[in-house]
Amino acid sequence: MSAIECLDLAKTLGDGERTAVLRGVTLRASAGRCVGLSGATGAGKTTLLRLIAGLETPDRGEIRFDEIVVSSPAYSVPPARRRIGFCFQSLGLWPHLDVEGHLDFTLAAAPFSPDDRGRRKSELLDAFHLRDLRRRRPAVLSGGEKHLLALARALAGDIRILLLDEPFAGLDGSLKRHVIETVHRMRRARGLTTLLISHDPADFKALCDEVIHLREGHVAAVHAPPSHARGSEGGGGVRP
Repeated sequence: MSAIECLDLAKTLGDGERTAVLRGVTLRASAGRCVGLSGATGAGKTTLLRLIAGLETPDRGEIRFDEIVVSSPAYSVPPARRRIGFCFQSLGLWPHLDVEGHLDFTLAAAPFSPDDRGRRKSELLDAFHLRDLRRRRPAVLSGGEKHLLALARALAGDIRILLLDEPFAGLDGSLKRHVIETVHRMRRARGLTTLLISHDPADFKALCDEVIHLREGHVAAVHAPPSHARGSEGGGGVRP
């Protein structure tokens, strides 16, 4: 597990007329905790996750994992070395690979024995109801099935941080409840520090230790954790 610390992050995006997306974001997610990110569209939530993952470089500020700098304007640890699982809002599935191929590709990069890879793949196929779909490619999966695959892939590797961008948007009813419970169980068992973007307060209530609200590229508020979701060690929120 790793603590995530963002210090005075600023990021401008766009070609031609550029937009300041993050305007000095400072926050901390303690090791093993789940922190929700709320806010209107355009508040900077997805950009923040992309910076933490190493897919973007900040214009100003630093990102630290366990007090070690992984991102700054002049320095960036490659994404593959950050040990992050990312469920993208766009899902980002590989059209040429079937369900099992997505998991095999991710697991191949992990320092597991062949037996451990097999056990983890089997666990994920069952936990996310993908076993009967394992030979299907994304083009023939439903919207909900694609979300299940994206979550399973994010959890497949040897990760210490889990980034979730609207991961349950294609799910509802009992399936959504099952998947949220599965993600909660797996991240707690593996001590994964987690950041969750959602527009559904019920997702935060089920998973998060606290919720940070972004507004126009700034941290606007930190909400107290739901009482039944507490239990992780340490604290988080905005640094004084």
